[in-house]
Amino acid sequence: MTTTTTTLPTTFWSQAALAAAVDAVFADALAAELAPTLTDAPVRPAVVLPTLDILLAQAGIVTGPSAPDPRTPSRTAHLAKAGGRLAGRAAWWLLKAAVYATAVILREIIVTSWHLFFGTDRTRQASPARPAGRAMLPSDFLTATSQHITAAGWTRFTRQAPGGAVCVLGAERVLLRTGSGTPDTAARANAHLLQVTGARTVPGFNDGLTRRESQIHAALLNAAARARAAGE
Repeated sequence: MTTTTTTLPTTFWSQAALAAAVDAVFADALAAELAPTLTDAPVRPAVVLPTLDILLAQAGIVTGPSAPDPRTPSRTAHLAKAGGRLAGRAAWWLLKAAVYATAVILREIIVTSWHLFFGTDRTRQASPARPAGRAMLPSDFLTATSQHITAAGWTRFTRQAPGGAVCVLGAERVLLRTGSGTPDTAARANAHLLQVTGARTVPGFNDGLTRRESQIHAALLNAAARARAAGE
C-alpha cells in the first residue's frame, strides 16, 4: 500500500497569510472588472477655482493702500493754538474798551452841544457855600463836592469837560477856588474817600470803566459820614 504525502502551500500556514491571499484575489478580480468601465469613461475638465481678486470683487471689498495715520500735533502747534486764543481774547477786550471810550466821548460831545445850543451853562451855577460860623471840615468838603457834581454834572478822564461837567478832583478844585476849604481840608477829605472806596488814587476811582455817577455820590457821602465819625 502506497502512502501519498500532501504538502500545504505556505499561504495556509497562518490566518494572516490566508487573509492576505484572499484580499489579493479580490483586489485582482475587482481591478479586472473595473478596467473596461474606467477605459470607456469620458474625460472631464478639471475644476478651476476663481482667483482672489475675483472673490474680493464679488464680495464688494475695496482694496488699496490704507489711509495714513493721523498726525499728532506738535508742541509748537499746541502753543500756536493757545496763542491764537489769547490773541482773540485780547482783541475782544481792546475792542470793548475802544467802544466804551468812544461812547464816553460821544456822550460828552452830545452834552456839550446840548448846553451850547440850549444855554444851560453849569459852570455858572454857584457852588455850595461854606457853613456859617465855622471852618469847613473834611466831612463838609466831601458833602459839598457831591453837591457840586450834582449841579455841574459828572465826567471822567478830565477834570472839567467843555460842557461844565467835572470829576471828583475837578469839583474839589472849584471848591478851593471859591474859598470853600483849604488844600489841607481836601487832602484829609480824600484820605477818607480812599479808605471808603479802597482805591489807590482819587482819579483811579473816578475814571473806572464801569463807574457810574451814583457810585461817585455814594462814595463821597459815605466818606463824609466816616469823617464826621472821626470828628472831622
